[in-house]
Amino acid sequence: MEKKLINNLKLKILSVFIAFFVWLAVVNISNPDITATQIVPLDVINESVLTSSKKTYELLDDRSTVAVSYKVRTLDAGGVSPSDFRAYIDLADMYEPTGAVPVKIEVKNNRVDSVEAKPGVIRVRTEDLQEKPFELAPKYVGKAEEGYRQGSISLSPSKIVVSGPQSLVGQISSVGIEIDLSGATEDLTGTRPIKCYDANGEEIALDERVVLSRTEADYDQSILKVKNLELNFETEGRVAEGYRYTGIESSINSVEVVGLKSDLAGINSITIPKTELNMDGADSDRKVNIDLKQYLPDGVSLAGEESQITVIIKVEPLETKNIVLGADAVRQVGASSHYSYQFDRDQITVTIKGLAEDLDHLTEESLEAEVDVSEMQPGTHTAEVTFQLGAAYELVSCDPLQIIVHDRTEESKESMETENQAETEEESASAASASEQP
Repeated sequence: MEKKLINNLKLKILSVFIAFFVWLAVVNISNPDITATQIVPLDVINESVLTSSKKTYELLDDRSTVAVSYKVRTLDAGGVSPSDFRAYIDLADMYEPTGAVPVKIEVKNNRVDSVEAKPGVIRVRTEDLQEKPFELAPKYVGKAEEGYRQGSISLSPSKIVVSGPQSLVGQISSVGIEIDLSGATEDLTGTRPIKCYDANGEEIALDERVVLSRTEADYDQSILKVKNLELNFETEGRVAEGYRYTGIESSINSVEVVGLKSDLAGINSITIPKTELNMDGADSDRKVNIDLKQYLPDGVSLAGEESQITVIIKVEPLETKNIVLGADAVRQVGASSHYSYQFDRDQITVTIKGLAEDLDHLTEESLEAEVDVSEMQPGTHTAEVTFQLGAAYELVSCDPLQIIVHDRTEESKESMETENQAETEEESASAASASEQP
């Protein structure tokens, strides 16, 4: 049985070989034609027909290849490749109403014939060509190191021209380069690719039909030091009689500036000169608008765009207040232990001028009233009472005091003489009384 199967297998293999050689013999004798297909890139020629009219085009259905069918002898089929054909459309042949252009095939292999392109017609959509100039602008990502900020930038080129289909160019809102500021403390320089952005600032993926006059730009980006400067205000002039200057109110008291580290060294404040803040004759608050830019040091600029500030010169009316002091509240300066001092009245009235708020805090003790008696001799004297008022107050009036000075030694002597006289009289009276008795 096994021997029989082995013999049958040999017969089968032999039959296959015989069949192949029979087929090969037939082919060699007849060599029939067969139909084959190659996928071939599609070229476009005579684009100048449209560009000269300031138009551009687009192949519909995103067509970039066509299928080329052809006939070839069986034995030659293996020697045919896509490179044996050139498929193209000629825009000069475009039928305007429909935009249809026939596909033409050039054959580079003489062993093929009956060549046909599928599809045989390509539809083309035309559109006006637009050229639009754009100023290049930086788009920053990241932040400079704390205490630093980007300054001016120089771009080369500073502008480019974008050309392409009107519908695509119209989507472009801005053109620029992206600059990474992350951790920057020094000036930056380099070259970056130019990108297009829509109205939302999002990058646009450019169609191959959109052409930029330059694809890269060089940049020099300055990095500036940020510093906070105090504002100092100087004033001049005198307010109206009966009023007092009480200070300056400003919309801001400090401002951020930027500049080179060397320019900012040693600068801690900005002074607004007194010529800006004149208060001559003021009887109410005076408002002044000041442009800070004109008082910035050379090489220094404001970190923000707003340079105008509002300054108010504060002016308030003066009021008067009467305070009644007890005479015992008046300190005697330079009093002698040999003298006694007597005031001509128990109370004195003092009139003080000042701001209402300050007068509310003024007390009898805070006046520190005193009178100088150091040069007074026994007798009656007129003396001015002085007060420790401070700059907030002004003495309007205080009647002078009459001071009577007594010599304590004379008073003691007179008292002793009076006492001795009284004792003598008493003794004399006692003696007279005794002599009258039996």
